[in-house]
Amino acid sequence: MSVLFAKGALKEDAVRIRKYDFHEFLVNVETDAGNPFMDAGLKGRFTAPSGKVVLIDGFYDGGGQWKLRFSPDETGTWSYELSGVHFSFSQRGKLICTKAASAGFIGIHPENPYAFAYWSGLPFFPMGDTSYGLYDDSPVTPKLRDTYLDMRRREAFNFIRMEVCHSHARGAHDNAYWPWGGTADKPDLDRFNPVFFKGLDQLLLQMKGKGMNAELILLNFYRLPFTNTKQWTPDRERQWLKYLLARYSAFSNIFMWTISNEYETHPDGAYRLDNPGDVDWAIRTAKFITENDPYRHLVTVHPVISSSTTGSSPASPINYPWRIGGFFGKEVAVMVLSQQTGQNGHGTRWNEQGQHWEGDDVNLTNSIRADRIYGKPVINTENGYEYLSTQATMKKQVHSTDKVRHSAWRIACSGGYFAAGFNGTLAHSDIWNEIDQPNKYSFVLKDEGAAAQLGLLYLFFTALPFWKMNPYDGISGKAVALSDGKTYVVYLPAGGTASLEIILKRKPKGRWFNPRTGIYRKALLSAGKGKLDLRAPDQNDWVLLIK
Repeated sequence: MSVLFAKGALKEDAVRIRKYDFHEFLVNVETDAGNPFMDAGLKGRFTAPSGKVVLIDGFYDGGGQWKLRFSPDETGTWSYELSGVHFSFSQRGKLICTKAASAGFIGIHPENPYAFAYWSGLPFFPMGDTSYGLYDDSPVTPKLRDTYLDMRRREAFNFIRMEVCHSHARGAHDNAYWPWGGTADKPDLDRFNPVFFKGLDQLLLQMKGKGMNAELILLNFYRLPFTNTKQWTPDRERQWLKYLLARYSAFSNIFMWTISNEYETHPDGAYRLDNPGDVDWAIRTAKFITENDPYRHLVTVHPVISSSTTGSSPASPINYPWRIGGFFGKEVAVMVLSQQTGQNGHGTRWNEQGQHWEGDDVNLTNSIRADRIYGKPVINTENGYEYLSTQATMKKQVHSTDKVRHSAWRIACSGGYFAAGFNGTLAHSDIWNEIDQPNKYSFVLKDEGAAAQLGLLYLFFTALPFWKMNPYDGISGKAVALSDGKTYVVYLPAGGTASLEIILKRKPKGRWFNPRTGIYRKALLSAGKGKLDLRAPDQNDWVLLIK
């Protein structure tokens, strides 16, 4: 880390850094700016060995300190220049980038627009968990957070859906949980609280050290001040986003920027789609993020209402299947299409005795395929949180282990990806303890078995050329299939029989995979003219792997 203590031009300072890691330049400079968060800045200009120029924004971190984080993507010698905006400072130097020790940032796979890959070229199969308040929810102690991250990595999860958000409950007693100046009662929204962000820095670095990525949700239109349309102005929203991008875009373990959870709640917290106002706002925001992110992280927006809706609320009838591409499919700045569907409806039912939803929503397959027509990755980031028998149901928003597993396999075998969630580790106890009284929620490192079963799914797919595989239409019966032309994966949600159209040059080899246990068993395949007749071992869900 370069620490620069002076005003004006400084001598050249050599820096060594590995490819895809970031170097943090620290500048201590006095400034006469009335509000350094708004009225001043630190800029960086970096020239790669190839001649490419990268422009980087720094950020104010309080106490007269400015920071700028830069991650090189080319080995060799870079030149750089730092300069102050509205204060006198300049610095020229060299940066030597050495061989990478990591796979780098995550983007779209260069050979398949529906798949993901690290910048190094290594394919990435995203499997997420949802822990909204991992940073700000009261029951999430640092020790529990550390144990949680280790647990999810062992279970093969590789990204967490989490919010950059604050806690009024905690912030009232500890300003580390309030990101702006002032207090929740008397906020100063034109300044930021570095203490809050330093804590978030440490969490993201902790995740990076464990190989865990983050889907960072940037705005929350369920909480003040975001829902106060007089306080939360467009200018303040842009300033908030610029600060977050300057501070965190150099982190290679940011998987995606998500503009907002349920973006339809913009701008006042009402669960209502203002069309085209909300859609246009999301597109403008996506463009703003891409214009201010030098590392080209993936950008998405999380919805709840289908673009085929006939009304303005989640309860309005839709033209099936559920989809979101009608709003964002053609927008370049929205790089990934996120879905929220499959919780209840077709093929599902509420189990009163078990206190959870169960079943299998066949429309999950149709939804993935409906959005794939736009040539982008499709990821369902909210299709049903697994219930926990020791916690309340979040007003009937929990699902059986079997249903969670069925949904994940159906999504993956339809050409999509998913994020899961578990009632015990959603990390929004502060909210639900308030809105679902007298029920009490906490952060509990337990589940009913779905986490381990989803880990089996991850191991199954990452042993295959999953990044080459696409939906396969030559399947009949109650089944869904993927293929790359050489390998076939067929999922039968309720066992039974199916027929696979296939051109055979030799007798194929097949194995049944039990998605509940991870155990394989030999498959006896009956070949006819141009097809294979399939019969699952029983009426449970099974996966057939054919090579």
